[in-house]
Amino acid sequence: MNGKERVLSALKFENTDRTPWVPYTGVQAANLIDVDAEQFLKSSDNIVNGILKAFEMFKPDGLPIAFDLQIEAEALGCQLKWAKNNPPAVATHILEQKSLSELKLPTEKDGRYPIVLDAAKRIVEAIGDKVALYALICGPFTLALHLKGTQIFSDMMGKPEKVEELMSFCTQIAKDFSDMYAKTGVDIIAVVDPMTSQISPKHYKKYVLPYTLELHRYVKEIGLMVTNFCCGDSTKNIELMCQTEPHGIAFDENVKLDYVKEIASKYKVSYGGNLPLTTIMLFGSPMENVEEAKREIEIGKGPGFILSPGCDMPYNTPINNLLAISNYINGDFASLDMLESERQYVDIEEPVFDDVEIKPGQIFVEIVTLDSEGCAPCQYMCESVKKILPRYKNKLTWRESLVKTRAGIKRMADLGVKNLPAMLINNQVVFDNIVPSEQELIAEIEKRLS
Repeated sequence: MNGKERVLSALKFENTDRTPWVPYTGVQAANLIDVDAEQFLKSSDNIVNGILKAFEMFKPDGLPIAFDLQIEAEALGCQLKWAKNNPPAVATHILEQKSLSELKLPTEKDGRYPIVLDAAKRIVEAIGDKVALYALICGPFTLALHLKGTQIFSDMMGKPEKVEELMSFCTQIAKDFSDMYAKTGVDIIAVVDPMTSQISPKHYKKYVLPYTLELHRYVKEIGLMVTNFCCGDSTKNIELMCQTEPHGIAFDENVKLDYVKEIASKYKVSYGGNLPLTTIMLFGSPMENVEEAKREIEIGKGPGFILSPGCDMPYNTPINNLLAISNYINGDFASLDMLESERQYVDIEEPVFDDVEIKPGQIFVEIVTLDSEGCAPCQYMCESVKKILPRYKNKLTWRESLVKTRAGIKRMADLGVKNLPAMLINNQVVFDNIVPSEQELIAEIEKRLS
């Protein structure tokens, strides 16, 4: 089998000659060609060069084209906040200024659509016969958050018809983008919908399942395979994800691999994950990465399993760590000792996360995240706090504690936080991997003020 055959067989829930390896080289591919994330995602040449470099170095079985969930929102009029080491974040929500009826469906000529479609076509021509190529699109629910902001959580309880109308619109955008990508020759549409980890199974059934099912069936009709990605603790919704009829699902280290294997096998759905992004891939040694890959292969092995990171890899992920996993997967054991001796450490400025004294009549909110610049659930948990700041003026202070540093990982352990993102109010975990509505957050703050 070559890499492409290996991934496509796994997605059909068939046995493969070895576990397929799909590193999610998002902005990490920019690092490979010495450009920043913004330069990478605004240039088809850079995307092509970065992905081809990742193919050459990491000997993968599958690769994504562009791991950027903001392309559709930008084309619809949302402004983006760009970063050097992360994908952009949505800075403004267009439905706070316009009505849904005023928005037009994006075409191949809008925003950065031409850039990623051109990149996809060129990558297919270069390596499409050797490796399975994933075209990533923003899932309908996450796109709805980009367009509407956190107000959608209040609407889910008070104006369900508005949410349903918006979800229909976002589903059509996803169908159209899938069509555009299909013409480039990609193999797989990856519907990346991280915000679905932030809602209950009840809301998933009502606001996500029917629209995602419709989208997945459509992608199959146009002749492509389809996978559904969700980061964060999506444990509660894993079975519902399988019921949307994808060929495969993907998840991160917040979800136990053996649990997903049991559920996915029941539905004969492929399952991909879930190498830890920070504790292992970013800060571990090459051999620690190999040991983690071994452990996950031992748990996940069997028809349908694909070894991959929990999400797109951080920009500064050490190359030797990825080479070590690649060499192990491909049977090149002789190089592992050399990689270990040349271990690369990530040079990141370490913040200091001191405890904050809680004073009477004051509220301190701490949000523990992977990084709100590059993680949609983290971004919208931070936005929920920013939205109510004017209400409390000098009574409320807050901070974001990132786990992309060793200090952040230690802070997470000290606080007893198990899942990301998590919101603490006065040093108590209140919202664990659930973005609160405005009313829910105000209620918890008022309880503590009184």
